[in-house]
Amino acid sequence: MVLTKLLESIPFFWDFSPEERQLFANNDSFFTTYTNGETIITEGQTDDGLLILVSGEVNVTTNAFPDKILTTLETGAIIGELSFLTKRPRTANIIAKGDVTSFQIDGKSSETLPAELQKKVQVQLIEILVKRLEKASQDLARQKEINQTLVGALRTKIVGPEG
Repeated sequence: MVLTKLLESIPFFWDFSPEERQLFANNDSFFTTYTNGETIITEGQTDDGLLILVSGEVNVTTNAFPDKILTTLETGAIIGELSFLTKRPRTANIIAKGDVTSFQIDGKSSETLPAELQKKVQVQLIEILVKRLEKASQDLARQKEINQTLVGALRTKIVGPEG
């Protein structure tokens, strides 16, 4: 019952019916818990697991800067979608910040789901990736405008207003 309520609160699961969320919640193999400081994902791993934070927070680091926290992800965050969809190696380390519960599914366990649920999971991931791509495109366009403004200001300062 507690897991069902948690899944209801996470946007990834909103398009799933109550019965579908219950199917996930009733299968303990989809849920893993971690303690503070425990490594959940290691950069370079080649597994194809998808994680959704059901409760707790995680820190993201890279091997290049292991002591620098790049970001902290909170409940509802989707982690590992590219590895799940494309089988590419992990690009960051994910470390539990306090107690964490995650919903985890990989290629093999997803094959045990009914075809309709497999498709829903993939559609949700595609939607997430499309939204991220749209945001990245908008951010890039904004950055381009900022760069052009800065170049114009520098040109004016170096060359002068008439130059």
